[in-house]
Amino acid sequence: MDAATRKWKRIKVDVRVRIRRVDEPESTTSVVRTYELSRSGMSVYASEALEVGAVVWIEFALPDSGEFGIKAVVKNRRGFRLGMEFVNLPESQAVAIERYITAVEGVVEI
Repeated sequence: MDAATRKWKRIKVDVRVRIRRVDEPESTTSVVRTYELSRSGMSVYASEALEVGAVVWIEFALPDSGEFGIKAVVKNRRGFRLGMEFVNLPESQAVAIERYITAVEGVVEI
């Protein structure tokens, strides 16, 4: 799917994310970095062997938006990059993510 047909805008962003399978204890949590973020999901770089369809729990923070704890499902894997779709994301968190995306999408780092 290309950017013109996507339902939600996505941006490249580098955020620290804690990730683990929902059926595993918290002690198995790994720390990964994001590649992209949208209202409906994110992609991360992860060396863990998470297969497509795996249900995971992710935790991350965004500036001025606080902490997020979200269930997600792995939708695709390309090398070390996992594409994940959020599951049952509360509207308040979706709005906060969208607000963050709008605030940073025009910012260019030098």
